[in-house]
Amino acid sequence: MPQKISLKKDAEAVLNAYDKMKSYSIQEELLQSLVKKFPDHKTKDAVEVKVKLLNLFYSTGIQATNAMTENIVSIKDIDSRLMKGDISLIKEIATLKLKGNTRYNYSFATKYCAYHQPELYPIYDSIVAETLTSFFEKGLLPKYKLTSKRSVGDKTLTKGEFAKKLKEYDFFVAVYRYFMEQYDLLDFSYRQVDSYIWGAFKVGGKDFEIERMAQLNKKSIIEYSSTNI
Repeated sequence: MPQKISLKKDAEAVLNAYDKMKSYSIQEELLQSLVKKFPDHKTKDAVEVKVKLLNLFYSTGIQATNAMTENIVSIKDIDSRLMKGDISLIKEIATLKLKGNTRYNYSFATKYCAYHQPELYPIYDSIVAETLTSFFEKGLLPKYKLTSKRSVGDKTLTKGEFAKKLKEYDFFVAVYRYFMEQYDLLDFSYRQVDSYIWGAFKVGGKDFEIERMAQLNKKSIIEYSSTNI
């Protein structure tokens, strides 16, 4: 059985550099303090502020923040379900119906849940998705097999099928957790691993091991980073 690769030291180096980025730190602290002050969903005005700030800071593309607020407030038992890490909340928060059209705000929903329960919900965004898909394509997630044909269950997939299934949150969490296990990252929280993956491509002036392994398209990272802090 091949020896597992440890990315623990690489993660520590990235997180150390990333923590020094002031704009990131200020926004993180502001959102965390807001959620700490208003952890529940009893007050609509407080939920609206959380929705608007999260959308502003992370450019999640919510065009109807008032409607999203109404959607979140209407979800039954949302506070107890967040406490339990109920992944079905992702779909309920993400699905927003407006004027006969349905918009699926997946990344926003994962971020919203993650800020309330960072130990229970990993964040999905395009950089994380591209990283996991690249690892999969290169055979660096050996539990999942690449095929050029149609999929056979959840373990043998084409690259496109794998990327698409990451938008199914139960599958995304399973892959994310496996990535952490495979690369010696279980000592870190979901939030730290997210900052590691994202921060490695954001921090300039140094090449990190995860960058070498994933080899993402630099142009797409620059474009993403220009609109996301």
